[in-house]
Amino acid sequence: MSLFNITFLVLISVWFVCGCKVDVQQSKKVLRRKEQTSVSIPCSVNISNCAGYGSDKPEIFWYMFHKDRHYQIDWNNQPAKYMLEDQNLKINFVSKNDCGVYYCAAANGAQSGEQAIGQGSTLMVTERGLNVRQTLLLTLLILLVAYGLIVLGIIICIKTGKINLICKGRWRKTQDHSRQMIFSGVVQELYKRNLVHDKIQAHCKVSQPKAEGPQTLNEDIYQNYDE
Repeated sequence: MSLFNITFLVLISVWFVCGCKVDVQQSKKVLRRKEQTSVSIPCSVNISNCAGYGSDKPEIFWYMFHKDRHYQIDWNNQPAKYMLEDQNLKINFVSKNDCGVYYCAAANGAQSGEQAIGQGSTLMVTERGLNVRQTLLLTLLILLVAYGLIVLGIIICIKTGKINLICKGRWRKTQDHSRQMIFSGVVQELYKRNLVHDKIQAHCKVSQPKAEGPQTLNEDIYQNYDE
């Protein structure tokens, strides 16, 4: 074998070893879930230019990082909680303790031993119920439904002619109320006048002069005595 052939084989071998690449891609989108639901965290692994690749699948690892703790996901000992679907990590019955950043890592099972890790995907778990946005949307929907029912009722009343009856009924009630107010004012005025009249009569009875019968009798007696 010539020196050129030996050199070429060495270069090819070095290219296969050094050119082996393992690429791990993760979504940067924040995953939001409610408690007691499930979530699948995606992970994409691409391996290229690796000697012996194709017979062995890459080894996948998942790591979870939180503010005060971090650990490797063990789906073999917790099959009800964690499950590896191809390269994706599925978590069942999520809770607030599952909040954190999940990193997907891959290693080439061939002789090169090339490894790579993803950028990490963030999982946020909230309590079950409506958030502020959902509450506002629900309130707006209720108001729109109520407004639609009112408009529909008005249209039906106009079509059937009931709107005129309603207006007439309100007009009659208004007239009756006005009449009652007028009659009430007249009665109060008459009552006040009767009170004033009674007071005047009572005052006149008290201030009348006494009868002058005894003085006339005395004067007659004196006149007879002089005669």
